[in-house]
Amino acid sequence: MEYTDLDLKIVNKALSKLGVREIASISDDEEAARVADSVYETTRDFELSTYQWAFAIKRDSLTADEATPAFGFNFQYSLPEDFLRLEGIYNPGGFDRDAYEIEGNKILTDIQGPLLVRYLTNDISDLNWPPYFTEALACRLAYEMCERLKQDPQRKNLLMQEYQLVIASAKRANAIQLAIKRPLPPSWEVAHDGD
Repeated sequence: MEYTDLDLKIVNKALSKLGVREIASISDDEEAARVADSVYETTRDFELSTYQWAFAIKRDSLTADEATPAFGFNFQYSLPEDFLRLEGIYNPGGFDRDAYEIEGNKILTDIQGPLLVRYLTNDISDLNWPPYFTEALACRLAYEMCERLKQDPQRKNLLMQEYQLVIASAKRANAIQLAIKRPLPPSWEVAHDGD
């Protein structure tokens, strides 16, 4: 993975929460850098995918694959490479909350293309990361790295408590940006987990 200055800043903030000396690069050959490198991308993607972060929402128009599903649906669409989680599908043909399923890296549906989707992306290097998200990610990284760098269960528990407070505040701050000014048209289907 190619790291940005912001990635390094977040990792160093996490290391400072652990009482570990800052690093010059996440690619360095020292223990703190190796540990950060091993957990950074998966921890970041986990944090991005577990909540509807306004800064990480993206829209796209997908073209149907040439291949079709073996049964059950008429069309399949390949998910974008930067896809983390589906937020909604625009279906101008009508509202049916069970109009699609995600299997592997495909969306299966009877909706004819192009398929208009809203999703959470992990391609956020060019986006403006809000301070509440960077703080939450630094807290989570510190928690994830604690066992390998400090072997201190008490500190790890305190880091989880700090993370829980920070992530709750981050979600509240983010929710203000998600406030719906007008109702979504009935043709937007909200992604669902099933009942």
